[in-house]
Amino acid sequence: MATFTEDFTRLREECDHAREDRALLYEQVRADVKRIADETRSFLEAFRADFKAMSHALRADLQAFAADLRTGGQIFRRERSAG
Repeated sequence: MATFTEDFTRLREECDHAREDRALLYEQVRADVKRIADETRSFLEAFRADFKAMSHALRADLQAFAADLRTGGQIFRRERSAG
């Protein structure tokens, strides 16, 4: 049977290991959260750039369509006569 001091020494070592493991876990979680936040930030930046490009293209197409309607809809007449 182990002595009282050996039991407490082992208990102290287990507590130290548990504290180190918990600190390592917190470090890993912080690193993972930072990585996910960075990935999300870059994803949103790419999304915003793509969205802006699509909105400019759509705006240009709609303006061309509206201008064509104001001038009598020549685009529709060309499509019917070609078809």
